[in-house]
Amino acid sequence: MEGVYFSEPRLLWLVPLILIGGAASLRWEKNRLLVLSRTAIFVLLVVALANPYVTVTETTEARRPIITVVSDLTASMEIFDRNAAARVHADLPDSQIRTFSGMSTPLGDKILQYAQPGGALLLVTDGYSNQGRDVEEALALARSANTTVFALEMVPTRNDYSVEISGTNTAVLGGDYPFTVVVRSSGGEFQGQLTVRADNSVIYQGRISGEGRSASVKISHRFPSTGTHHLEAAISFPQDATGENDRYQKAVYVVPKPEVLLVAEGSSPLSQVLTDHYRLTVEPAFRRDLLGEGGKRFKAVILDDQKYHPELVGLRDYVREGGGLVVVGGRDSYEFGDYRNSSLEDILPVRSVPSIFEGGKTTVIVMDISGSTRGEMVVGGATFLDYEKSLAIELLKSPEFRDDRVALVVFGTEAFVVFTPILIPGREMMISDRISSLSPQAGAQEESQMDIGLALAWDILNSTGGDGEVIVISDGRIREYPEVFEESARMIRDMEATVHLVEVKSFESSPGSFRDLASRSGAGYHSAVYPGSVTIRAEDRPAEERPPEVDEEEVSAGGYSLSILNQNHYITADLTIAANATGFNDVTPKSGSQKLVAMLDGKPIVTTWRYGLGRVAAVTTDDGSAWAPELYSAENSKLPSRTVNWAIGDPRPEAGRIDAEDGWERSPLEIMITSPSPPNLGSAQVDKVGENRYRAVITPDSRGIYTVGDYGIAVNYPLELRDVGSNPEFSRQIMASGGMLFSEDEVGRRLVEEARKKSEITTQNRVSRRWYLLFAALAIFLAEVTVRRLREVKR
Repeated sequence: MEGVYFSEPRLLWLVPLILIGGAASLRWEKNRLLVLSRTAIFVLLVVALANPYVTVTETTEARRPIITVVSDLTASMEIFDRNAAARVHADLPDSQIRTFSGMSTPLGDKILQYAQPGGALLLVTDGYSNQGRDVEEALALARSANTTVFALEMVPTRNDYSVEISGTNTAVLGGDYPFTVVVRSSGGEFQGQLTVRADNSVIYQGRISGEGRSASVKISHRFPSTGTHHLEAAISFPQDATGENDRYQKAVYVVPKPEVLLVAEGSSPLSQVLTDHYRLTVEPAFRRDLLGEGGKRFKAVILDDQKYHPELVGLRDYVREGGGLVVVGGRDSYEFGDYRNSSLEDILPVRSVPSIFEGGKTTVIVMDISGSTRGEMVVGGATFLDYEKSLAIELLKSPEFRDDRVALVVFGTEAFVVFTPILIPGREMMISDRISSLSPQAGAQEESQMDIGLALAWDILNSTGGDGEVIVISDGRIREYPEVFEESARMIRDMEATVHLVEVKSFESSPGSFRDLASRSGAGYHSAVYPGSVTIRAEDRPAEERPPEVDEEEVSAGGYSLSILNQNHYITADLTIAANATGFNDVTPKSGSQKLVAMLDGKPIVTTWRYGLGRVAAVTTDDGSAWAPELYSAENSKLPSRTVNWAIGDPRPEAGRIDAEDGWERSPLEIMITSPSPPNLGSAQVDKVGENRYRAVITPDSRGIYTVGDYGIAVNYPLELRDVGSNPEFSRQIMASGGMLFSEDEVGRRLVEEARKKSEITTQNRVSRRWYLLFAALAIFLAEVTVRRLREVKR
């Protein structure tokens, strides 16, 4: 039976009052017909005012959807067949073609420009966008406007290669300046020659090869003097279609060694590392006056195994105003140094209490985006998919998942991976955006590939060692597909991982088959009733995921092995460490901090965060004199030096500072200048953006090294030529928005039919039933009046 709901259910409280009043009136009113009819009329009117309604599902489709072929003829498309768009346009009846060209690709803008409600776009492009609106955002907006976006599979007909230097724009005099040369290929195996020069002197020359889309070479160099220095990377490949992107320049501004204060009571391996890189001042105890007037004398302060004392309160303002702080552990620091609940602990990214490790696994979220998730939940107007997305985002914010690597798989008529395992810290916004942009797959009522989604999740776990868990979030309507149900149950039973089934519902009694699937497969079952939440707690995880017991004899012999948890941070990027520590300070990272290095059981060793304008790092093993000598030797010493470099930030003086990244020909270049007076940059417009802060934007029309004062800025080939070949992420973006990819042979046979199917719109509309009640009230009134008139006539 069709469910009936009310827009204003509070008015229904008047019904019993009317009935009570009617019953009382019958006792003294002789005309009982009048009382009964008026009572019925008032009840019907009140119920009509409460606006009863039912939800009706309607599906509409376009018989001949408008198909627009969008042809990308920008410079990066020179290595593809430029006539492909014209051929597919000829194969599509009643289609239209739109082209754009130039030295930039505003692909997101073009998607929105040509999107039409109920229509379809066929993109003939390499999938790269370097101007205007983000492609994923544009695809989501187009989908919300009921435009389906398809893409043509593009394969380069010629080979192309590009080169780029990745590294900071500043270096310290006499210190190692690490940088990476990245060579990109349009695809397949490649082999060529790479030459790198520093100030016109060759510092690297050799062959570079790879199989796939890119290869990189890590190089380190020391500059002999301060000021602007030039790096240049050049490549040479046979059959290279474009020579413009074979040379890349980088300007590096070299500054004197920054001044650093080390508070330590004696010599240690840490002090030796710092002496090689900075102008070091060593003091046995910290005093506020050491920071100098205005607290600007030192770029960073390192506390080496120092007990807490009141003078350390002065570090709060120092860090808040932009200073760097590194606190190194030992037998007199953290939990041994009275840091707990002190003013120093307020600044630190950790609390001096033992930590409990709850993660380190791979978690795969498998979400249902089939057509049934378009349905509107009774309360609030949210759809099932909206609720699924909010649950997934909420789950990943839980502390139990903080140390996990998370991946996202979706299934409907098709199943695919949205993103592969990544660490959550630092990626929260990206993960939330990816989940929020999901939309239901059109036509998914006909099929649900949950079993394929589970297979993809199992493949991900296998590729990471098979140790982890799977969380499936769905409306639970899988019994409609018996083969998929049976295969999913079998797959969960055979899967060597913990599986949780989360079933989203409008009401607790709402139908669903996830409970049956859980009982058949042994998976955990969780019911999520809108608008409540579900939390998969640490207690729900199996015992084997608990931290392993520590063998004290093993620790005393070899120590605790250290590992890098986050390779996306400046400190740990492209870094490898092979070190053990025989001791550590047991601390707990604070919310908002980043745990970069830890022991195998998850205990943090290097944790960072921002405090005000400054940067703070907590190193929770010692300075190498007792617990961790391996951490300060050979290649491992890059970790402590990078930690201090990160805390320092920009080693240049505050006054007269210029900030600008490498530029691209014909692309806007932003320059930030710190100066007590407005700078003069010729014809460029300069805007004041803060106290002693100015901003200028120029668009260079040629390549080379531009100078502002003594600061050099390198301008290279147009950005359009950096990314070559087809974008490997583009197919995922298209499929995540509900579209598909077609080869040229498939376009004429399948695209029109798919466009028609995907143009279907299934909506749940509220249909009011108040008019039936109003007509019934009117009918009763007319009948009552008629009866009374007939009685009067008879009398």
